[in-house]
Amino acid sequence: MSAKEDRERTKDTIPSRLPETTPQVFPGQNYDFTLQAVFEMQKTVGKLTEAVETLKDQSKHHGDKLDKIGNDVHAAKVVLKIVGAAIVAFIAFCGWMIYEFLPILRDTFHKP
Repeated sequence: MSAKEDRERTKDTIPSRLPETTPQVFPGQNYDFTLQAVFEMQKTVGKLTEAVETLKDQSKHHGDKLDKIGNDVHAAKVVLKIVGAAIVAFIAFCGWMIYEFLPILRDTFHKP
């Protein structure tokens, strides 16, 4: 058969009608399934929101605790510096006393 004969033959024929099928029935045609899924997601999102808020509050408290610890460390440094300076001053005073009074004590107990 030639191409021309093939075209003429297809012109004369009417395409057949497509078979009709019934549509598939999905569960929840009245949107019960969709509503249930939406409510479950809403509940889950609510729990997540609450958890995030709780974590934010806890992080604020941790920040406050860290600030208090920083203040305590700073106060401890200041106290150690003061105590260290007092110890150094005491040692210097004792050294000066020994330097000043050692010749007097030596002259007092060493009489030729």
